[in-house]
Amino acid sequence: MNVQDKPNILWISTHDTSAWNYGCYGDTYSRTPHIDRLAAEGIRYAHAFTAGPICSPSRTSIYTGMHPTTLGTHHHRSAVIRPAGVELLPKILMDAGYASSKPDEDINLYIDKEEYESCYNADDIWEKRPEDKPFFAYFKLGSPHASVFKMTPEEARKARSNLLADDELHDPQDAPVPSFVPDTPLFRERMALFYDAITNMDKQVGELLGKLQAQGLAENTIVVFWGDHGAGYPRGKIHAYDDGLHIPLIMKFPEKYRQLAPAAPGTVVDDLVMHMDLAPTMLQLAGIPIPEHFQGRALSGPDKGEARDFVCSARDRLDNNPEMIRTIRTHQYRYNRNFLPHQPYASFYPDGGFFAAVPKEGTLERDFWETSCLPGKEKVHDPDGVFLMHGPPIMVKQQGLPQQYQQYAFWQDHKPLEELYDVERDPEEIHNLADDPAFSHVKEELRRKLFGWMIETADLGLIDETEIVVRAVAYNGISREVGVHCDNFARILETADLARLGEEGKKELLNRLDDPDSAVRFWAVTGLSCFDFDAETIAQLKAQLADESISVSLAAADYLVRSGEGAVTLTAFNRALQSDILWARIRAGAYLSYCSREQLQPMQPLIPALQAAADNQRFFGPEHDHQIKTKLMRMLNAQRDVIAKQWVLERVVKRIELASGTCPN
Repeated sequence: MNVQDKPNILWISTHDTSAWNYGCYGDTYSRTPHIDRLAAEGIRYAHAFTAGPICSPSRTSIYTGMHPTTLGTHHHRSAVIRPAGVELLPKILMDAGYASSKPDEDINLYIDKEEYESCYNADDIWEKRPEDKPFFAYFKLGSPHASVFKMTPEEARKARSNLLADDELHDPQDAPVPSFVPDTPLFRERMALFYDAITNMDKQVGELLGKLQAQGLAENTIVVFWGDHGAGYPRGKIHAYDDGLHIPLIMKFPEKYRQLAPAAPGTVVDDLVMHMDLAPTMLQLAGIPIPEHFQGRALSGPDKGEARDFVCSARDRLDNNPEMIRTIRTHQYRYNRNFLPHQPYASFYPDGGFFAAVPKEGTLERDFWETSCLPGKEKVHDPDGVFLMHGPPIMVKQQGLPQQYQQYAFWQDHKPLEELYDVERDPEEIHNLADDPAFSHVKEELRRKLFGWMIETADLGLIDETEIVVRAVAYNGISREVGVHCDNFARILETADLARLGEEGKKELLNRLDDPDSAVRFWAVTGLSCFDFDAETIAQLKAQLADESISVSLAAADYLVRSGEGAVTLTAFNRALQSDILWARIRAGAYLSYCSREQLQPMQPLIPALQAAADNQRFFGPEHDHQIKTKLMRMLNAQRDVIAKQWVLERVVKRIELASGTCPN
């Protein structure tokens, strides 16, 4: 295909919407006429899913065509060095003769500055691109971002629905309310604001399509509309359910390129697809060979990939919140394996839980309760929870969630090891069938397929984040090489799964505390956290505090401080807090942030180390210095200066001061 014959490609993406939030996907409350028309004239994918329910891992996958868990980009706003040969999609297209707009900066890979500057700003692509080149343009629309749920109607009207006339606003009385969220006037109000923002974004889509038409480019341009992950209300974005992972995906082919389309206009494709499939698909449409390392499948073109029986996604660390969930989705079922079930779903879990009354203002209890939330105005970033209970806004006064919501695991202080949902009969995924004997064969089959996918793709989530950085030093800091050179994934995964086997599994976890592989030892310690505290385990884990691996010693310290043995953990926490690895410092603070007043009382001697860690300017060892100095990683400073310093370490200092009675007035 000659350069002049290649199609233009227009990507339009949006923040924080699930597939079901659109009229063309069946939502009768939503008003999205431009996107609905695009679907009617194009091809709509009914079962499109993202690699992860968080923006930066998700976008990294779409730009690389790879699973974040394979590349090592699965943790939110991590900084990962690209292996040789792994290029971002715009660079591949430019090398083949395209003019391209800049890649999204909120991805988890360092971006070459020269490469970035050779791209156009999105708004400039219309006028400044060379006319003899096809273009790849990317527009990201942010009106529906999760923060709209924390806005007042006046704030949202100015910032998120400014393109709407008053009679286009949604009536809160008709707003859909998930069954697991209290049906209150305030939630309906915020849900209406969210849908106003979606309609606002739809108008922006209409403007972009109108500009394409006005410039005479529509007949030469393939249009792709997609969402980065699910909606920003509780149990949506950041969570491994359909509300967090099921995204809109629409492609429209002009008549000139109809032969490249996988189906006729107006077709609804029922295949299970992932939006990282767009990278190989775009290369197919442009006549460019697909790199061998791509894991996505082309959705159209001469080398269209085979239909899948299932798709797999991953949830890992979000800012302060360590996590590891793996999930597999078929047309009928979703199975989740929670590898850290002793932690709550919520990133910020209020002291006393979601069902306890908020302590009275002016009391020590209230001051301590406040430190379980984000500080001050930062509460707007809480993706689920505390904003439900405490203002602004006050959703359920200050009495906690109504007791009938106890039935939903989402609000508890722990998770089940396994979850299984029949999504055809239970689209909200609230009736967990994992313990139902009638579905044991389904659960076992999906677990087997999920674990097979983890091994096949060299899932780096099986190696703790700090440990990846330590091991990557041997490979010039390249995380992917840690997976390539690891020949022990099967045993690591087997260890991570032992807690599921009950007491027999616990015995083997204790045996594996002395395993030569630090990743196995990490999961041996972590697996023991799934059981009640006991004297034998406490005694054995005290020895792990001196483990050479920071990941292992911190996991042991986490167990012991929660078991009431905090005084013996000080050296292990100090060591992690003094590390040059940012993720080790965050992890140490994060573990402490979930502790109760009683558990934190012995930790007062840690305050100087926590304060020093908050001021530590290092991100990694010297293997990353050249990348940090010469390449782009826009969000890395914020991870150190906001997430680590303010959200975690300074907040933990305040919690310890309050718990130990040393808080200054």
